[in-house]
Amino acid sequence: MVRLSNNTINLLKEDILSILYENSGRGMFTKEIARELRRDKEFTLQLLLEMKNVGWVDEVIGKNSRGIRKRWKISRELFEIWNKK
Repeated sequence: MVRLSNNTINLLKEDILSILYENSGRGMFTKEIARELRRDKEFTLQLLLEMKNVGWVDEVIGKNSRGIRKRWKISRELFEIWNKK
């Protein structure tokens, strides 16, 4: 497995934030974000969980007939900061 530099990981996190900002009207599944990044779902989930711990993204948990489904959205605080620019 290729080891990514911290700079590359930070760029991927910025890309995730950009994707979530563009789709701020709705939350996105991990699978959708991974497809946009062209990365696997497990790696993308790891990045999302790191970003959740920092407070950049929020996890939206919903239930449907298939069980519990997680969606991701940009945090309200970060969204407001981006809108001020």
